[in-house]
Amino acid sequence: MKSKIFLTISLFWIFLVGYLVWVNGIVSKGDKSFRWDEWIWFGFVPAIAPYLFYFIWKPESIKKIFNKNTENENSNLHK
Repeated sequence: MKSKIFLTISLFWIFLVGYLVWVNGIVSKGDKSFRWDEWIWFGFVPAIAPYLFYFIWKPESIKKIFNKNTENENSNLHK
């Protein structure tokens, strides 16, 4: 449950920063294009970085999550 909340917050952050970058491009006087570099550095990287650090420092936890999901899927298949 906690992982779903964190993933939802991360996706919300990516979409929010994408929207703000898009609006900033529309409002700007010069170049009206979408600034991909701003979106990557301020939206995507901050949303993904905590997961990367967690994966580096707690790889056992990630393995347990995936094992638990596969066990649930296997038990649902046998029903």
